[in-house]
Amino acid sequence: MKKLDVRVEYPLKVKKYTKAHLDYLIRSQAEESVHIEFKSGAALGSADQLKKEISKDVSAFANSDGGIIIYGLAERNHTAAGFAFVDGNEYSKEWLEQVINSKIKRRIPDLTIDVIRVQNKISQSVYVVRIPRSYEAPHMASDGRFYKRWNFESAHMEEFEVRDLFHRTTDTMIKLRPVEFNGEVKSNKGGKIDVFRLHVVIDVQNESRSIEHTYKTILRMPKSLYDNGVKKQSLAKYFRKFQRDQAVLNVPGTTPLFGKEVNTVANFFFDIRRDDLSDLSKNPFKIRFYYTNGIYELEYYLDTKLKLNGKILKEDDFA
Repeated sequence: MKKLDVRVEYPLKVKKYTKAHLDYLIRSQAEESVHIEFKSGAALGSADQLKKEISKDVSAFANSDGGIIIYGLAERNHTAAGFAFVDGNEYSKEWLEQVINSKIKRRIPDLTIDVIRVQNKISQSVYVVRIPRSYEAPHMASDGRFYKRWNFESAHMEEFEVRDLFHRTTDTMIKLRPVEFNGEVKSNKGGKIDVFRLHVVIDVQNESRSIEHTYKTILRMPKSLYDNGVKKQSLAKYFRKFQRDQAVLNVPGTTPLFGKEVNTVANFFFDIRRDDLSDLSKNPFKIRFYYTNGIYELEYYLDTKLKLNGKILKEDDFA
């Protein structure tokens, strides 16, 4: 069986960690850094000192640039050396979440934990704690101190560094919300679907308290869909070029995004025919949102979004 080509470049870019990612880290002897740390299962425990270490390490990532801590991988000389599992019967994902949330002040938003059961055994668990760069920083560990990532470890922050982190709350943090897809039959032919209209609504949310003034959205879509439908809509004025089999559109932001506001950046539809289906399964619809403090990306294979009465449409449903 051909092995999947798995890569772990920047740890937070991985959408969901699997055993294949862990195997890659071990096989490549991945090195710890400011963005990744390996901990054996023995690092989790009910002793106060172990809980203090958890709060120190997790808060350090949130106060810095974010990253992941993998509980269940041993390290040797700061490289991934093999599995050293967490016994999930004794220390569950929920237990770890409770320790993190109760021992770190303030709570870190958007922290998640991927759970991997090797050979489907709960006693052979690995927890990947995904810690974003926090806009609620600084976060204090349970010993009353503030930490940052420095080389391979968590280090004490100086007083001026803690003060600087308070300014992070004035930065904007914008996220693309999951795209809303709604479909309907536009026309029939011979008892089958001739044209299926897929409505697309793209919203962004300002999760910070500050106002964002400068942003734009880049859309990449299969060329056939642009030619067959989008080309006739108001969105067409943002067309920039064809690149390989895709049309590229550059949609500018037109209004300020106020703190906690949700705003629609694109609202349009695709008209889809039978001949388009193979293209949809090969060329994803890509969205890249740029704003002052970063980039947010999503992509979808539209053949999985063609739904009618809860059923995904296939070629046989089209004329």
